Amino acid sequence: MNYSSLFGIIAALAVFFVSILTATEHREVFLDPHGILIVLGGTTAASLVSFPASTLASLLKVFAQKILGKSLTAQERVITEIVSLSQGQRLNSQHLKDSVGSIKEPFLKEAVELMVAGGMTDDNVDSILKKRISVIFKIHEKEAQIFRSIGRFPPAFGLMGTTLGMVALLQNLGSPESYKALGPAMAIGLIATLYGIALTNLVLVPIAENLSRMNADDELLRQMIFDGVRLLRSKAHPLVVEESLKSYLLPKDRAKIRKLAAS
Repeated sequence: MNYSSLFGIIAALAVFFVSILTATEHREVFLDPHGILIVLGGTTAASLVSFPASTLASLLKVFAQKILGKSLTAQERVITEIVSLSQGQRLNSQHLKDSVGSIKEPFLKEAVELMVAGGMTDDNVDSILKKRISVIFKIHEKEAQIFRSIGRFPPAFGLMGTTLGMVALLQNLGSPESYKALGPAMAIGLIATLYGIALTNLVLVPIAENLSRMNADDELLRQMIFDGVRLLRSKAHPLVVEESLKSYLLPKDRAKIRKLAAS
């Protein structure tokens, strides 16, 4: 479970609802069904026009797996795994082939499988791995971009709901004592805009930014694995492998490698 993201979602909802509860004594004004219908219904309709229904359905899976699911594999653990492979390789030339089934990091397992499979040159293996890194990055970034695209819809539909409310209000201004209903009517008209802004800035945009950050971290991890596999192929000394891969870490994180290796 990604507790940071879960806490952020709970905090966002808490901020929104506490703000509503403390804004006015007439809290029922925030439960305007027309505003909810226009923002949620309009956003859903526009999303279906923009993207296939299957793509939108997959976003729920992305949200559950990446935002609420387990955090990405720690770089320190992957470095420790690659160094361990390097150490075993020095003792047994068949160690990489024998260890493929026990490799935990999926992309590292793929890379080692390609390396020990035979029938491909080193350049072939490097080309395949680079292509996979690039394609996976683009696919994951597309998920974040979809959330950003959908995030443009709610404020627009919120403004449309507000505009409709203002039209209805202005139409009734000529009636007797209409000034008494002016304030409440304007408040109801602005509710749709509130819904649109909240949905975009508390839900959709943060999810998109979180996915982009995770994608960047994942790309860096895959690039690190790519360099590690090339070091394994050249049969570099384990110390060289470790220090080269530790270059991907901040100084404060490099000390964790020794602790993980000792555990």
